[in-house]
Amino acid sequence: MRAVVFASGGVEVAEVAEPKVLEPTDAVVEVSLSAICGSDLHLLDGKTPGMREGGVIGHEFVGHVVAAGAHAGAHPEGTRVVGSFLIVCGACVPCRERRFNHCTERRALGLGTLTGDLDGAQAERVRVPVADVNLTALTDAFAEILDEQAIFCGDVLATGIYAAHLAEGGPGDTVVVIGAGPVGLLCAASVRALGARAIVLDADPHRVEFARERMDLEALDVSEADAGEAIAEATGGAMAAATIEAVGHVSAFRSAMRTTANGGRVVIVGVYGSERYELPMGMAWIRGLDLRFSGMANVQAHWIEALTQVASGAIEPDATITHRMPLDEAVEGYRLFAAREAMKVILTPS
Repeated sequence: MRAVVFASGGVEVAEVAEPKVLEPTDAVVEVSLSAICGSDLHLLDGKTPGMREGGVIGHEFVGHVVAAGAHAGAHPEGTRVVGSFLIVCGACVPCRERRFNHCTERRALGLGTLTGDLDGAQAERVRVPVADVNLTALTDAFAEILDEQAIFCGDVLATGIYAAHLAEGGPGDTVVVIGAGPVGLLCAASVRALGARAIVLDADPHRVEFARERMDLEALDVSEADAGEAIAEATGGAMAAATIEAVGHVSAFRSAMRTTANGGRVVIVGVYGSERYELPMGMAWIRGLDLRFSGMANVQAHWIEALTQVASGAIEPDATITHRMPLDEAVEGYRLFAAREAMKVILTPS
């Protein structure tokens, strides 16, 4: 079958072996749509090490079950499903407590040897371990959700909703989101859906315009302004009850501390690797800042909420899609995404 694979620090589309049911809890999904995510770029720039040569990339997908193991009974063959990038066991103490992102056997699709060396979903088919837990059906109340909407609920939108809950913003609160990429935009949309005022900050004027025009979000261009001063002006000096850092860069983290009110919450969703930052402990202590590192998104705890928000029309994640391409054109899709010429790229197997 055709798939996007890691090759010499980049990607290529190649023929790879068909996935098979290897464990009785596995399912194989025929992929209708997959997508390129910022986490995929981290494999290429070295921020996330450990991707093997020839490994299939990708972790956002929607499709139909075409094979299921003897103990994978929740989603019979033919069931339309969305998959989680996060692969969990469903049985350990964290999973039973619905802290799935802290599963003791946590893995991830298409993200390399450090997360279980599972082949990913930018392919015609993908094997999903522990399928009863790591797939959810697009049936009943979710049957009318489009593939281009559902695909977000196994990663980016579930991340946004998880971040919004960590921020604890509600009516009367202002929550700032730093970064107007796909994750940041859906964090802001999720914050707004929970009743808080969401303000997106970005130093790219084009992304600020995208947030305003395509997502109908309040967004400020801080390319020539200090983030803290911009939020002070926007809030009459009250600052943000919480700030979600959705970039994964130390400068964004510093900005998040400046935009947050004393006693407020800083939620770090952006991915970090080997970066270092010397935290001014006295300042953080006297201001009573609550730093909340999200870790991997708690997808399985939030994807039903994500699907419900989409089904109701409260959140329209497909508004972030700018490019739709055949799987065989994935190399160009990666170029566009890395160059920030695309916001979200959807890939369709032939």
